[in-house]
Amino acid sequence: MQKNRKGLLVAIAMIVAGLIAFFLFLFVTGHDPDERPLTLFEWVLAGILIGPGFGYLLKWRNSQSGKG
Repeated sequence: MQKNRKGLLVAIAMIVAGLIAFFLFLFVTGHDPDERPLTLFEWVLAGILIGPGFGYLLKWRNSQSGKG
C-alpha cells in the first residue's frame, strides 16, 4: 500500500514540477498572454516538461490495474 501511494505522489510531483518549470520559463522570457498567444515552441516545451509526469502516472495506473 505504501509503495502504491509513493508512486502516485512521485507522478503528481513530476507533473507539478513540470508546470512550475514551464511557468518559470514564461516568466523569465517575459511572455505576456495578453499580448500574444503561446507559440508552437512554447507548446512543445510545455509538453516536454509536463509529459513525463503523465507518462509516469499512466505507468503507475497500469501497474495498479495489473494487480487487481
